[in-house]
Amino acid sequence: MTLTSFKCLIKEKCGLSFDDSREPILAAGIRTRLLRRAVSSHEEYLDLLAREPHEFDALVSLLTVNETYFLREPQHFTVLTEQLLPDIMAGKTGGRIKIVCAGCSTGEEPYSIAIMLMEKYGPAFRSMFSVIGMDIDEEALGRATAGVYAEHSFRGVPEHIRKNYFDRQDNSYRIREAVREGVEFLQLNIFGDAYPDTVRDADVIFYRNVSIYFEPAAQQHVFRNLAGLLSEKGYLFLSSTETFAHNIGILSLVEKGGVYIYSKGVEVRIEERRKPSVSPDRPAAPGLPVPAKNAAVAEKFKAMRIKDEPHTLFDKALLLAEAKKYDEALQLAERVVELQPSFIKAYMLRAGILLNLEKFGEAEAVCRCGMEYDPLCLEGNLLLGLLAKVRSDFAEARKRFKEALYVDAACWVAHFYLGEIYRFEEDEERACREFRIVIKLLEEQSSSGHGLTFLSFPFPVEQIVHLCRHNLAVRRGSGRSVD
Repeated sequence: MTLTSFKCLIKEKCGLSFDDSREPILAAGIRTRLLRRAVSSHEEYLDLLAREPHEFDALVSLLTVNETYFLREPQHFTVLTEQLLPDIMAGKTGGRIKIVCAGCSTGEEPYSIAIMLMEKYGPAFRSMFSVIGMDIDEEALGRATAGVYAEHSFRGVPEHIRKNYFDRQDNSYRIREAVREGVEFLQLNIFGDAYPDTVRDADVIFYRNVSIYFEPAAQQHVFRNLAGLLSEKGYLFLSSTETFAHNIGILSLVEKGGVYIYSKGVEVRIEERRKPSVSPDRPAAPGLPVPAKNAAVAEKFKAMRIKDEPHTLFDKALLLAEAKKYDEALQLAERVVELQPSFIKAYMLRAGILLNLEKFGEAEAVCRCGMEYDPLCLEGNLLLGLLAKVRSDFAEARKRFKEALYVDAACWVAHFYLGEIYRFEEDEERACREFRIVIKLLEEQSSSGHGLTFLSFPFPVEQIVHLCRHNLAVRRGSGRSVD
């Protein structure tokens, strides 16, 4: 039995999509549940999934990537506490302000919100705000309720936050009750249409790093559902990499503190925000003359400065990555994407770092986000090929490396890994052909450039030719190097 029926059932019930590259994740999850439930066939398990909602939830828990951390995209929390909440509170006639996290995973996001609220309003925040996290993954919600986190959940978090809001517990950290009591968790399928009153009339919704797992039609369905949950003048946050893809006329896209978010009660086009605030017919303020020529020059340099900032930050992020300061590099790369969502190299830098850190699920998600801007991105195909190779999905890896060669036939790294795959599959002729091409390319180019923004190879790049020669010698059975 193929996985098609499982794909259809999962997509129908919760919107998750599994293309060929993600199929091994689905297959592995099904195998795990077959063993756990002592079910002998795919047909029997498919019937079980249709009959038992709890079993469906258990499978989905194995298929979702719960990669998150505290204060992710910190500028979002600054905009929330310093700009949105004061405006909402000024217009609120009664009741608590409701903040909902859709797809909250293991709870770092709603707890981040609660921490920032407590920073600003003190313990009284619990009577002023209702913070609700909702997710389909029962296991992730269990971890969120427990509130115990390992070191990797604190990348880039200021030390005073950990000190003031967490208690050390062996090798982990437990969030303090004062914060935990201010957050409620709810198991909910955000792809469905049955939302309880608990999350309706939300003043603010956070829906970040979730839509990347849905196909476009499912993305629009969920976005429309969440828009319907907002109060009359509510706001909705997406991650910087997802924001513009949802500008489909359902909510208005507005800018607050340098961050683009969606608003239900404001109809302002981004283009209108770019118009000059002073009418050309209106004279400058007395005592502050601005000659037209100088104003034009100032605007030119301002535009150049704005344009250059992402590149400057990217260069810094790359240097940090090369110095193995990965957390700082990831934060800067995220900032680059926020400033310039189409900066593909920043996505690939993040994906390369995450691959190095063995955060394979998040690396793939980031890489795919970048490839939305260029499906033929050489680096994107190389990274997806490497990720597929890591999970032993050689068919997908082979496909990705071949697509990379379609973009650049002289990409030696794609030839090298194709040779490695053929070697593993004992396809001697093709393996030798690829290794010979690598030797020829590197000797002719006299260069070790590999087309990847950042990736630490398990061996020095200059040894590639030697390694290829050794592989050729072994394939020929000579036992000595080939000149």
